Amino acid sequence: MFKKIICAVDGSDHALKAAEVASDLAFKYGADLTFLTTSKEVKVTDEVKRFMQVEHLTGSPQYVIDEMTDRVLTEAKEKAKALGLKNVKAEVKTGHPARTIVAYAERVGADAIVMGSRGMGDIEGILLGSVSHKVSILAKFTCVTVK
Repeated sequence: MFKKIICAVDGSDHALKAAEVASDLAFKYGADLTFLTTSKEVKVTDEVKRFMQVEHLTGSPQYVIDEMTDRVLTEAKEKAKALGLKNVKAEVKTGHPARTIVAYAERVGADAIVMGSRGMGDIEGILLGSVSHKVSILAKFTCVTVK
């Protein structure tokens, strides 16, 4: 039924449940599983650059995002490995979350996307619609929303 499953994760509780469900589906169907996380590009304004100079801060805000992304993907992969899955991939993409998730899934030929019903952007979700809702509208294949 499923050959290629994409599981979008963001570190939220619902995303971790989605990682468990996606791992279970991949195990049952012998499907390839890829965990995907998206982030918006960090643009450092001149004010932030000046603040960083005054405070003698080095590096970039992207470093914090990269560190969080590594943690989120590691946690998701551990869920998959606990079920006995061995070849689990992880990808990081930058862009608008819903469009980026669907575009990636289409590009790799996925036949299912699994994701949590609410992620880290609850306020934006209330005002503009959740990422999971947008993905389910944009995708032309099975979407599983986990609560």
